[in-house]
Amino acid sequence: MDVPVQEVIRPATIAEALAALAEREDARPIAGGTDLMVQLRDGRRRAGRLVDLGRLGLAGIRRTRDAIEVGAATTMDAIAASAEIKRSFPALASAARQVGAWPIQCRATLGGNLANGSPAADTAPPLLIAEASVTIASAAGTRRLRVADLFLGPGRTALTPGELVTSVRLPLDEPAPGERVVERFTKVGPRREQVISVVSLAGRAVIRPDGTFALVRLAFGSVAPVPVRALTAERALAGRRPDAAARRDAARAVQDDIAPIDDVRAPARYRRIAAAVLLDRFLQEAARG
Repeated sequence: MDVPVQEVIRPATIAEALAALAEREDARPIAGGTDLMVQLRDGRRRAGRLVDLGRLGLAGIRRTRDAIEVGAATTMDAIAASAEIKRSFPALASAARQVGAWPIQCRATLGGNLANGSPAADTAPPLLIAEASVTIASAAGTRRLRVADLFLGPGRTALTPGELVTSVRLPLDEPAPGERVVERFTKVGPRREQVISVVSLAGRAVIRPDGTFALVRLAFGSVAPVPVRALTAERALAGRRPDAAARRDAARAVQDDIAPIDDVRAPARYRRIAAAVLLDRFLQEAARG
């Protein structure tokens, strides 16, 4: 593979990594490299220096009193296999299982999936419905940013030069007694496996004993310049039962939440239809329990 990189640095600490990034304007961090190496090869990105994050100890999943912290270098296969993630955030576990083929999942990292800035990032919709945030390190210190504010456009994020995503925080939100939770991730593409999504949906519904929504969160990928929460559709469903009338209202409302385009993978009209279909299927599943 012909990749125009002049040097590779393997720092032992986050401070060393940040210094190596700051020294050169064309320095880029690399963990799994499943996106970056392809982009370098194809000329879509440039990097004179690669800063390998493999020795920084950024992988791992840890539960605290009120959240689950996932290190930025945690791979997709580790996320998919985590009992903590599967129990508390099943949509994220499902999305991680669908990031390319298994060899890709063994290298692709959560931080990289986000920092790449793709509107089709599989982990983004599950993190949006979890109301997750990222911890970002730089030479100036650390800051925390909502995942909802991280994406700025295709291939663009709120990360500034010299910043690194070090972890992702997923707040735990236990349902009240008697409430049940339905959470799913699904995507559609030209084939069933190993595909960049044409449309993806993550949904989380908390349903009261009387069958009405105590909470509903919906997020889509590949239907706008950034992954988006479907806030209009959520408002259309608030406090209602997921019956046929509510599903019709949500399918109409979601069209105001998305702004798909025509591209080589699908026309905008198809994406609008697919978004409504995925939403309807999720709501039917929520109704069944």
